[in-house]
Amino acid sequence: MKALVYLGPRRMELQELPEPAPGPAEARVRVAAAAICGSDLHGFREPSPRRIPPLVMGHEVVGVVDAVGSGVDPGLQGRRVVAMPVVSCGVCPRCAEGRPNLCPERRLMGMDFPGGFAEAFTIGAGQLKAVPEGLSDAPASLAEPFANGIHSVERAVRAGDRVLVIGAGPIGLFAARAAALAGAERTFVVDRLQARLALAAAQGGEPLVAEDALGKLDAATGGRGVDVAIDAAGFPATWELALEATRWGGHVEAIGLGASEGPISYHALVAKGLTVVGSYACVEADFDRALALLASGEVDVAPWITTMRLAEGQRAFEALVDDGSMTKVVLVP
Repeated sequence: MKALVYLGPRRMELQELPEPAPGPAEARVRVAAAAICGSDLHGFREPSPRRIPPLVMGHEVVGVVDAVGSGVDPGLQGRRVVAMPVVSCGVCPRCAEGRPNLCPERRLMGMDFPGGFAEAFTIGAGQLKAVPEGLSDAPASLAEPFANGIHSVERAVRAGDRVLVIGAGPIGLFAARAAALAGAERTFVVDRLQARLALAAAQGGEPLVAEDALGKLDAATGGRGVDVAIDAAGFPATWELALEATRWGGHVEAIGLGASEGPISYHALVAKGLTVVGSYACVEADFDRALALLASGEVDVAPWITTMRLAEGQRAFEALVDDGSMTKVVLVP
């Protein structure tokens, strides 16, 4: 089969690899579409101890089950599915309390085992979710990042809240839409790119250019600040904005990982009594809601998507890293 293989920083190559066979309790999925995540770009852009070449990346994927291993219902074959890419142990305390995304033994598809930038992949059959009728492949491949945005919003946002989303990439846009659907009174979205701010406005957000964003937020909220800040970018400057813009006693959700570390204002954190929560991935209920909302048309992702062939993977990654004009690239075999 053909697969896009990561060979090191800024090196992707289309190679011929052996077709994977499903093991016990696994299914093989014939890929229809696989979207490029921002975390995939981290590995492409610079060396990462989390993504060791040679590696087939890709965890935002949709396809059709074409083979199953022992112990799997044969009726699964022929079903169109998306993959829940975080695989947990199922027995630890975090798994037992319904938070498998925080399992210490978790593995991520496309990082710890081969992913979806290929013609086929295998994964545990229990990791697959049926795609609703009428939901086409490209938007279905975005169910995972939407679920991540929903995960943050479900924990933090209440009806009537003033919300700030920092970063209008796909997860930020999804978080903005989820906040609006959760009944947020106002949802401000900050980004540097006007094109992405226009997409945010279409999702019910109030766009703010990054320059002097704090001053604009102060004016818009009468100096009270926002109730919830969702940092979908994850850089020192965006951490600073989140901590400064959030009201006293407010809530900050940290979901972006643009930088692996950086300084924060302990004074703002402690003196304002902020609750700061790291947000990693999602749980199954978030996935179900994402699929339902995408299928219902509540979220229109078509303007975000650029479709490219798997063979164009190197060019797609370069464009996303160097250009910034594309919001979401979906690779098709």
